[in-house]
Amino acid sequence: MHGTTTTSATATATTPSQLRSNHSAASFNAYSTNPYNTRKKVLSKPLIAVAFGIVLCTWIAVTLHVFSSSNASLPPPVSLMKEQETAQQQLILAKESNQHEKLAASLNEKKKKKVEVKPKDNKKKKKKDTTDYRTIKLETPPPKSHHDAIISLDAQIQNLTKHNPVYIGREKLVRMLLEMWIDVTQIGDDIWEQVPLWDDIVKVHGTAPQIHGLTDTNCAAFRDAVPEVDRHVAIAGMFNTGTNLLSILLQHNCAMPAGVEKFGRKKGHGMEWQVPWGKHTPAWYRGGAHVKNFIGRIPEENIMVAVMVRHPHDWMSSMCRHGYTAKWNRTARNCPNLYEGNKVTAKFGAGPSAHDSLAHMWNDWNGVYYNATFPRLMVRFEDTIFFPKETSRQVCTCVGGKLMTPKEKDGLFHYVIDSAKTGPGHGPGQKRNGLIDAWIKYGKARQTKLS
Repeated sequence: MHGTTTTSATATATTPSQLRSNHSAASFNAYSTNPYNTRKKVLSKPLIAVAFGIVLCTWIAVTLHVFSSSNASLPPPVSLMKEQETAQQQLILAKESNQHEKLAASLNEKKKKKVEVKPKDNKKKKKKDTTDYRTIKLETPPPKSHHDAIISLDAQIQNLTKHNPVYIGREKLVRMLLEMWIDVTQIGDDIWEQVPLWDDIVKVHGTAPQIHGLTDTNCAAFRDAVPEVDRHVAIAGMFNTGTNLLSILLQHNCAMPAGVEKFGRKKGHGMEWQVPWGKHTPAWYRGGAHVKNFIGRIPEENIMVAVMVRHPHDWMSSMCRHGYTAKWNRTARNCPNLYEGNKVTAKFGAGPSAHDSLAHMWNDWNGVYYNATFPRLMVRFEDTIFFPKETSRQVCTCVGGKLMTPKEKDGLFHYVIDSAKTGPGHGPGQKRNGLIDAWIKYGKARQTKLS
């Protein structure tokens, strides 16, 4: 034990320098083994890692931003540029080829237009005329002169009656159609058989027109009082009396020579379609308000009134179908319903009119013209159907006019022929027209019963 003690004493007995070094080592060990210092060293590692991560992320973001912004200004790769150039060249070539095709197509169209010469249409567009159609035409051309035309008509009628007895006794009616260059053979025999014979027509309507007012005191006085260039014929008549029929006959066939010489055939013929106070207006309104057109400015004393008059039975039957402005008590089964107290009222442009019955209206309206002292002619409706040329000539001669070549140059005389009609059971060749229907309807004695 003593030796041991001695050894320990000897070991611990050190020099001063050793003591300083030993003190430093002990201090270092004491510092390193301090628990606070150990925790601080351990906690500093994750903080460094976080800071490093933040710096790295910031650098990456800045690098990407700089690269993307600089990449937009950089030129595309060489391969991409070549592809774009190729696409642009192809687009240009496609446009050029398309333009070339369009140019070639337009040139072809121009060549076609030059090669294809359309025939000129010399026919002037005309307004539709519902009262004047010609549907059955003669295939052979008309004669060049009036004398040749008369000989041609006579020869045609003789030939027709020779080969078909249906025309015998109807020669005068056949002549009317031939004068309009109408081929009568296109009208079926069954239709011709319905047309009355001329002898039967004469028994009903007489052998010539019956025009009231063809006297020297009327016609000659009018010609002496009015210069030829200022003379006019104007139409008047009640509803359903055929006023348009007479106006067409006169306008197409009659003319005042002095007026034609001064104003031409179109404006100087002097045949007016109505009187200045209105063609349907009663004559007691003459001297009052006039229509607002050229006719309204014509002085009344320069006008010869041509009044259309229709048989009262036929007129009342037409009024029952279409009364225009006339109003009275009637039914479909009871018309014209003539009884005392069944008054009729009608409205006209100049004013109204009132009558005791429909029969009184016919008497009142026509009576004013019949008893008038001013120039007027009263024409039967039936005469414009069976004696159209004779009627036109007499009216025209009364005022000093002349029958001239029809305005349309469509025949020796312009007859009013309506559109063609085909009756039930008639084939394509069984054609008829409005004039023939009028012959059938008005050519026989009346068997009309009025209720």
